[in-house]
Amino acid sequence: MNTDPIPPPKEYAIPEDFHQNIRTRFLNFFRYTVGDKARNSVIMLMGAFKINKHDEDQQYRVEQESNFHYLFGVDFLNCYAIIDVDNGKSVVFVPQYDSNYKMWNVVLNNDEIKQKYKLDEVLYNDDIESWLNNRQPSLIYYFYGIDDYSHHSLPIPEQPFLQNYDSDYDELYYILTECRVRKTPQEQDIMRYICKISSEAHELVIKNIRKGNKEYQMEALYQYHTFINHGCRFTPYECICASGTNGSVLHYEENSKTIKERELILNDMGGKFYGYCSDITVTFPSDGRFTQKQAIIYNAVLDTQRQVHNSLKVGVNWGDMQLLAERTITKHLFNAGLIKGSMEDLIKNNICRLFFTHGLGHMLGLRTHDVGGYNKGTPPKLPELSQLQFRRDLDVGMIFTNEPGIYFIDFILQEAYKDPNKSKYLNRERIEEFMHVGGVRLEDDILLTANGPEILNDVPRTIKQVEACWRGEDWRQIND
Repeated sequence: MNTDPIPPPKEYAIPEDFHQNIRTRFLNFFRYTVGDKARNSVIMLMGAFKINKHDEDQQYRVEQESNFHYLFGVDFLNCYAIIDVDNGKSVVFVPQYDSNYKMWNVVLNNDEIKQKYKLDEVLYNDDIESWLNNRQPSLIYYFYGIDDYSHHSLPIPEQPFLQNYDSDYDELYYILTECRVRKTPQEQDIMRYICKISSEAHELVIKNIRKGNKEYQMEALYQYHTFINHGCRFTPYECICASGTNGSVLHYEENSKTIKERELILNDMGGKFYGYCSDITVTFPSDGRFTQKQAIIYNAVLDTQRQVHNSLKVGVNWGDMQLLAERTITKHLFNAGLIKGSMEDLIKNNICRLFFTHGLGHMLGLRTHDVGGYNKGTPPKLPELSQLQFRRDLDVGMIFTNEPGIYFIDFILQEAYKDPNKSKYLNRERIEEFMHVGGVRLEDDILLTANGPEILNDVPRTIKQVEACWRGEDWRQIND
């Protein structure tokens, strides 16, 4: 008999009024923003639809569209929803399946759906036309806009009878995405939870992975912990488990290499619970001790992350934080002898960006790269900061990542060596000594509060803490 059974999972309990509170907050903002135009109007959204897997009799795993989940929590596919702006009532329309479908899949009746998701009404998709005919709204608002990160747009409902009503395709996108930028206290608690258990998984990997392991074993161990102990069945993005020079590939996903001795390991992995995402990156040595060159780069990134963190407060512009990170990394690269010239010239010519090749961070929430970065009325994207995923002034309730990095990317450096305007600032011989480092990235998930920034994750950061964690010691007792 097994005397050590797997314990029950510890799942976070979502408050019953979670989505009701979200809808109330959203509608208040919507009415305030739109004004009298909102009277006698309705808001219509379309959820995610099933996608067939090639020509098979299977479908791809499709997650619910994030705005649909945000407002209603309904995880069924092929659904629509309407919110009556006047009275705030929500109606979700679901597919009507025949008995053969019910034999193969779990199907709730409409009353069960209404009770489960605390909705005002649940009808079938075929009832949309008659519902609108009875309601006769003066205007229907649709969610339509180009996403800041993907540059894609969501499809909108296209039933022919919708042409009988006046439509607005402009207001809802800005208002709903802006509402999602600042997380409610209930959302913040979910984010604290998913960051906590994701941190536990990162720590488990550091303590158990050694040279000779495969990179994919780190991914498997991470997902095992978050799933079996906390119900996180899926991850928000493909796990990045990079050893050695693979750490210089920003979105490395192969995870197939055998880990060698004296290599740095860069693990960028997040958990996902109830749609909410964490995004945490740690870097540690495969044999538990940083080499001198690894330590130089690691401490440069750590100092940069701390410099940014110590500057975070309400009203600070994120673009200024990007520039702060670049100045700090430039200083460290110069002190390490990797680049040369005056600091003024190095910064003016963006030499740092040959090594720090991405933006400092991004919004985080129901998406890894959450919405609202360049929303209407916010500071626009600048050509000289094109890699930055938002330039907003920071505000209470925002959750975002702080993730500086230094990478030795061969093809970027080879091109720079050919450019006389860049090569004169590069110490090629010294750089070649560091190529084996690959990359170092440290990523924290930050909630901005009225009292300052709160780091939601809890992972070892200093070199002494990382090495102690690798040895299985209590790294939290080390303050340095």
